[in-house]
Amino acid sequence: MRVRAGVAGAVTAVALTATALAQDPARPVGSFGGGSVLAPPKDPLGAGSAVVGMRAAADGRLQIEATVRGRCGGGTFPARTTVADDGSFLTMGTSRRRPEPGVRLKTTYEIGGTLTAAGVRDGRAKTTSEIRVSGEKTARCRSGTVAFQVRRPTTGLGAPGAAPRARYYGITSETRNRTRRGIVMRVSSDGRSLTRALYAVTLTCGKLKLPDVVDTPRRSLRIDADGRVKDRVLSTSHDATTVTSADERFSGKLGSTGASGTLSITERTRSRVTGRLVETCRTGSIRWTAVP
Repeated sequence: MRVRAGVAGAVTAVALTATALAQDPARPVGSFGGGSVLAPPKDPLGAGSAVVGMRAAADGRLQIEATVRGRCGGGTFPARTTVADDGSFLTMGTSRRRPEPGVRLKTTYEIGGTLTAAGVRDGRAKTTSEIRVSGEKTARCRSGTVAFQVRRPTTGLGAPGAAPRARYYGITSETRNRTRRGIVMRVSSDGRSLTRALYAVTLTCGKLKLPDVVDTPRRSLRIDADGRVKDRVLSTSHDATTVTSADERFSGKLGSTGASGTLSITERTRSRVTGRLVETCRTGSIRWTAVP
């Protein structure tokens, strides 16, 4: 049977359209980060704060590295799940870790949301943590349900400075479980200070690695006319045999469309008797980028 060219073209077009509709929708791919940080005067390391990093693959697989804080701390876990065609994801499970010598951490978690090309705006997570320290009673606590957001950082800071009440969500150059770790920041109501920042890092002490460290600079860092913020905290702690000095640094530049900077922690422990260096722990210089 012969078919006129015009009809054949129409049939072909319909067939191509049907094929296109049958294909899976494009999935978000890349690294996303952020979390949630409490406003002053609440403790930024208390229950309700979270740091979240995500790595999304083209086939829908999603790797998550998160810390969702409870009253007794803890709440760090890795998770894997699959993003549905509509972008939604939800996973739950139990993570068992030894974050440092003599400490065992069991975290039961649930985390979900909807991932788009820009990130997650409706994230929800909760944890129940059991922290067991050798010779001490096991501590148990819950985070409650924590709302969080993550973003895919882009290049360019825009105009210097931050908008009032702005929130920035991003990633750092450090990876854990092949996933870039997160950073989250909040700006004051007048846009003149960075009220809080929160991030997760790994301290390396020789061959020993401490991956469950969550840190924050001092509150209310002034944002200057160029959008710059800077903080350095020097502290000293003592025990029966040693003295530990810590040097924590955080700096960056905030703009209307993005922010970037560096952070680091260095700790040196010396003998109280001889003054000799016993141990050095450091993160090295870590770069971060974030977007509002």
